[in-house]
Amino acid sequence: MIHNRHNHTGGIHHAGGDNDGDGNGNNIKIDNVEMNYTPNSRLDRILTHRLWGLLIFIGIIWFMFFCTFNLGGYPQGWIESLMSWLSGLAEANMAESWFKDFLQHGIIDGVGAVLAFIPNIIILFFFISLLQESNYLARAATVMDKYMHFIGLHGSSFIPMLMGFGCNVPAIMATRTIERRRDRILTMLAIPYIPCSARLPVFLVFSAIFFKEQQVLVMLLLYGGSILVGIMVALIYKYIFFRKKSEDYQIALPPLNTPSIIRSLKVMWLSAVEYLKKIGTVVLLAVIIIWVLDYFPRQGEGELPRESYLEQFGKAVEPVMAPLGFDWKMSVALITGISAKEFIVGTLGVLYQSGDEISETDLAKRLSQDPNFTKANTLSFMIFSLLYLPCIATAATIKRESRSWKWATVSIISTLMVAWVISFIVFKVACIIF
Repeated sequence: MIHNRHNHTGGIHHAGGDNDGDGNGNNIKIDNVEMNYTPNSRLDRILTHRLWGLLIFIGIIWFMFFCTFNLGGYPQGWIESLMSWLSGLAEANMAESWFKDFLQHGIIDGVGAVLAFIPNIIILFFFISLLQESNYLARAATVMDKYMHFIGLHGSSFIPMLMGFGCNVPAIMATRTIERRRDRILTMLAIPYIPCSARLPVFLVFSAIFFKEQQVLVMLLLYGGSILVGIMVALIYKYIFFRKKSEDYQIALPPLNTPSIIRSLKVMWLSAVEYLKKIGTVVLLAVIIIWVLDYFPRQGEGELPRESYLEQFGKAVEPVMAPLGFDWKMSVALITGISAKEFIVGTLGVLYQSGDEISETDLAKRLSQDPNFTKANTLSFMIFSLLYLPCIATAATIKRESRSWKWATVSIISTLMVAWVISFIVFKVACIIF
């Protein structure tokens, strides 16, 4: 949340007006923001400027992703090397058995695939914490205020949307600060399109297959595109459910603060602890279930080759996902991802096991050796992962905050439809381009 440590005045005035001020301690106006002159006012002129403020915001987001990829890449490689060593240890010292398969292909390949991305995620949380500590998010909301007006919202709705980069659940809870119910509902319905940190491993894995040299650019396009999709969907919701014109109101602009590195490092540490707890509980349980469904039954009937329960299920839903370029394995991974997005990578780690055909232990390299993957369906897969329901907890939070299953149901159905349609279009276009 935004911490307001000092008294301040001012807000966003939607009546417009030119920038003015006498520089002698009198009231000034920056674009649509009024405030008393302080040492930060000149900086705020730049940070809230219609052009420069937007460019600075884009630059900050680019730098955040650049560090997430490049700084996180080193410890990510160390974890992958550790998983490779453990897998080789199991291969060399254990006799063939169901337990060896479970340990090597279930725990090490499945859980290890998710664990490898913890450095990237905690770095992302560190930067989000810095932005919150400094009160910069309020400036970003001011810059986006006039753009949010196109969907009948205000800059205050942009702050919960930005918080969605960390996790959609607290972002939806943050809509409590929005005064009017119609604005809260519209913001809640837009937030699930914001890519939370749980989606990051999916993007890292698949961008490493065909977009290694353009990973930061791909991430910017995915994240920027998701915000635009969320805004466009909210615009549709507005005309369907909330046609009444919204009245303007003010948004407080808190003063800039020097971010506390100590507090941000604490957030980073707590994020790592929470992520490890999630891996050690729900992700581990999901990986065990997925491995069991993929391991059994051990024999096919008669001369038929073995077809696991998971493969049978995947092939049953494959016709729905085939137009997007997905095979049964990709389809199953997306279905498990409805519970939590970390399950997508965990599922792929179990299904695309290292073995005689695939020698690599790094998941991205294992996937790259599968001929079913192309640039077109890789891009389609990332976009579908980006746009469909983040997790069951998000839907439950929408229901709780809106006090109605209606809006949770609208969110579930619409995200699935939007993800399918856009992924289908992208796949067809990408097939022509690539």
